[in-house]
Amino acid sequence: MGKYFGTDGIRGVAGEELTARTAFALGNALCRLKSKPLVVVGQDTRTSSDMLGLALAAGVTAGGGGVLMCGVVPTAAVAFFVRREGAAFGVMISASHNPPEFNGLKVFDAQGCKLGERQEERAEHWFDEYAFVSAMQIGKAKKMQKRGEYADALVGACKADLRGKKFVLDCANGAAGAYAPRIFRRLGAEVVLLGCSRDGKLVNEGCGALHPERMCRAVKQTGADAGFCYDGDADRLIAADSRGKIADGDTVLCILAAEMKKRGRLPKDLAVGTSHTNTGAERYLNARGIELARTDIGDKYVAEYMRKSGAAVGGEQSGHIILSEYSTTGDGILTSVKLAELIAQAPLSELAEVKLLPQYNLSVRVADKVRVLGNEEVRAAAARESEKVDRLVMRASGTEPVIRIFAEAETLSAAKSAAEAVRRAVMRAEGKACAGS
Repeated sequence: MGKYFGTDGIRGVAGEELTARTAFALGNALCRLKSKPLVVVGQDTRTSSDMLGLALAAGVTAGGGGVLMCGVVPTAAVAFFVRREGAAFGVMISASHNPPEFNGLKVFDAQGCKLGERQEERAEHWFDEYAFVSAMQIGKAKKMQKRGEYADALVGACKADLRGKKFVLDCANGAAGAYAPRIFRRLGAEVVLLGCSRDGKLVNEGCGALHPERMCRAVKQTGADAGFCYDGDADRLIAADSRGKIADGDTVLCILAAEMKKRGRLPKDLAVGTSHTNTGAERYLNARGIELARTDIGDKYVAEYMRKSGAAVGGEQSGHIILSEYSTTGDGILTSVKLAELIAQAPLSELAEVKLLPQYNLSVRVADKVRVLGNEEVRAAAARESEKVDRLVMRASGTEPVIRIFAEAETLSAAKSAAEAVRRAVMRAEGKACAGS
């Protein structure tokens, strides 16, 4: 990770780690990466998104570039509009699944792919040295026209008639609310809506992909065929069947990959996951003649591997699913549409018969992620506990000041015991670090 960029763009508490100056600097730096670029800018509903969007646009136009402002749209829509408009860059202003006080800047290149690490480094180089063009060369910012074309594309991606089907949609009080309800209605489905407020202080608060419990209850109470939960910028999807049973990203990846294999639309019989993808999912895929390739955590790494390998489907347990036939990045609404297409033929409870191994996840807030991860006691504890379970992963979050600990075993108690042992070592190391600071 760089000084500003993490695993998914730039992120932090708005007005503190992430300021209008940061947004201006990024916009201006894009004019150094490419002369007079056209930049597509979208945002979610967070209170701070307007401030950051205006600052970003000022940075671009001050450097001679042009800006197309999309307003509230999903992250995948920004990637879509970059390609449609022939833009040099796209920026999505969102902190995705993080609480409403956070915000972020996700940057896409001309192909609609997350900016590569070398380009991020080049951009950071110019953050403290602005480039201002003369008065007659200052760029312009305009409103994006024909924003409905993204919805048109998603409606066209569904090959089934959804009349007679009912779906609960939890839009996390974020960007999904601007698109998901009308897309499903256009496909003929009846929808029950949750989390559709435009109040930026409510993004992800007790709703959406991180809090699917309310959606699960609504599915059972309304007799819906399934429920779909998005996050703040709608790049994640967590689903639930008619019984209210959760289908996470690993399960959805298995469902889509198996269906694509059945239809002869899975190149190289390959699906792409991450180091966190459940071993049960890998066994499910292998039993159907599908290989699972694993990457580092982060949907941009999944997408990069997919481009290099020619894979058609990949994703993360958290719900980022990438379908390369339709999109260059994770798209929760697209994923839900493709799942609904299958649900029109068979219940999700039948499609989701994937036996996953128990996993236990922990997040520990720390002052210095690098120092704690390098601590000898922490490293020794992780190595010791790794031998007791199927898999154990300890890593620094790329979006928050926390250490994430993940353990997977044949029993939940074994996974929990291993993860907790590492957590205790992290806490001891954090205590020592604080005492020495």
